[in-house]
Amino acid sequence: MDGHRIYLMRHGETLYQSEASEGAIGNGALTERGREQIASAALLFRGVPLDRVYASPLSRSHETARIIAKEKELDVLLSPDVREITPSEEFVTAKSTAEVFQEVQRFFKTHSGDWHEPYLGGESFHQVQERGVRFLTSLLSQGDWQTALVVAHGGINNALLAYAVGVTGGRIFNIEQDFGCINIIDFVHGRPFLRLANFTLYDQLKINLRTHSLDVILSLLRERGIV
Repeated sequence: MDGHRIYLMRHGETLYQSEASEGAIGNGALTERGREQIASAALLFRGVPLDRVYASPLSRSHETARIIAKEKELDVLLSPDVREITPSEEFVTAKSTAEVFQEVQRFFKTHSGDWHEPYLGGESFHQVQERGVRFLTSLLSQGDWQTALVVAHGGINNALLAYAVGVTGGRIFNIEQDFGCINIIDFVHGRPFLRLANFTLYDQLKINLRTHSLDVILSLLRERGIV
C-alpha cells in the first residue's frame, strides 16, 4: 500500500458550554446526540486498520476520539496543533454568548473574509493553517504508521482541507463540516490528495442536513434558552 492516509473528523454535536477561552466558543462535552453520532462512526471504523488516533485537547474532540479509540483499543494522542481556531480571551469574556456567535457567523460566512484577519481578536485562518501543516509535517516524518485518525474541529479542518487542495489564501476556505463528519486525505510521495469530504454516516445523503452547522448550534442554544 502506497503512502499514508489520514481520516480527519470533526467532533460530535456539542453546546460549547464551558471554558470560553478555549476553542470557537468553549470546551464543552458532547451532547447525547453527539455521542450517538460518534458511536455509529466507531462501528464503521471497526473495519479500518488504524495505527494511531490523535485529537485536539478540547474535550469535545478528545471525547469523540476516545469513543472510537476504545473500539480499536488504541490510546488517544493529544496535539495542540489541531485545536480549534482560537479567539482572544479578552474578546470572548467581554461579550455575551449571543454577541460572540454573531461575530463567529460573520467571520465564517462573509464573502470578504481574509486569511490574515484575527478571529474574534485571536488567531488568523493563516496562522491556523500554519500550525495544522506543522502537525502534518511532523506526522509524515514518522515512518511507523500508515493510517491515522485525527479528530479536530470545523475551523482547523477547513484549514487542513484547504492545504490538501492547494489553497493558501484568498477568501476564507469553507467546506461544510457537519458534526461527526469524516474526511480523507491521502499522501502519495508526501503530496496530499483529498479523497473524501464531510461524510456523515448518520445522514449519508444529507437529507436532513441543509443548514450551516453554525446555525444548527445557534438553534440548539436557543432551544435551551442560552442565547
